[in-house]
Amino acid sequence: MYDYLRNLLQETFWVNGEIAPGKSFEDLDLDSLTTAEICANLEDSLKVTIDDEEVTQQTTLDELADLLHRKGAVLSA
Repeated sequence: MYDYLRNLLQETFWVNGEIAPGKSFEDLDLDSLTTAEICANLEDSLKVTIDDEEVTQQTTLDELADLLHRKGAVLSA
């Protein structure tokens, strides 16, 4: 799931630099609007629902991957 998130950030949201599992959206210099757009993209592509309060600027990529896993998100092969 982390690789999927890293690719999404690099290819769709043009995040440059090191995208490490322990980095938060704030660490990656992403504002709240971009974070909301990322969540909307994940909801559409992974068929999950992410509540607004579940992902904040302080949420790390590891935490987001864990949240998606708990919600039953499955990557297509």
